[in-house]
Amino acid sequence: MQSLIISAKNQKLAEEYVQKICADYQIDRFDIYNAEEEKGTIGIEKIRNLQKKLFLKPIRSKVKAAVIKNAENLTLEAQNALLKSLEEPPDNTIVILTVSNKDLLVSTILSRCKIIELKEDDAQLPKNEISQYLDILISLRSYGIGERLKLTQDVGKTKEEALLWLEKMILITRGHLIETIEKNGSRFNDLNLPAGKAGHFSKDGFSAYQHLSLLISLQKSYVILKTTNANPRFTLETLLLNS
Repeated sequence: MQSLIISAKNQKLAEEYVQKICADYQIDRFDIYNAEEEKGTIGIEKIRNLQKKLFLKPIRSKVKAAVIKNAENLTLEAQNALLKSLEEPPDNTIVILTVSNKDLLVSTILSRCKIIELKEDDAQLPKNEISQYLDILISLRSYGIGERLKLTQDVGKTKEEALLWLEKMILITRGHLIETIEKNGSRFNDLNLPAGKAGHFSKDGFSAYQHLSLLISLQKSYVILKTTNANPRFTLETLLLNS
């Protein structure tokens, strides 16, 4: 039927919006299935169990809903397992994901869903932080191995610090990618060209393709660190040494 992403910093507001959708479709509570977190993650078994329920007939309603709250906590395996269900949900089923920021989900998830951003909760970084993270983004291409390792040492001391740094870098990189496309008139097809061959570049020397590749790598690193016991510094080193 359809797949939705509800993006809002305030998860209570997102949950209220989910309730509104279910009310609009007159979905009884017995026909609402949830994938719950366990120890801060939503694993592939939870998604497989949810998928089995997608093909059941609604009990008391004409339409049923499958709800995944805090979808940023989906493991990479769980996100990949979910793709088919998001692309082709059953005719009588709505799949709803709530997330604090849509950019924390991998692009393959985003491309299969209608995205609803609750503007009331849009959060912007302070100007000094925007400048700080933009400087890192612009300088990253010229960083040597030593500078990249020093950066991971500074921002990867704890899991919480690393996650916060990744989240802010995702926001800055996405914004810079959009700015690059708008200012230079990049076509969507430019994003599919190999690195160095896309026709439009921003002032930092990155092509739109390279910005997109970095954004995807940042998102994947965030998911890995958020949903596993991976070492934060090692995760960041793998990211930055391969970017």
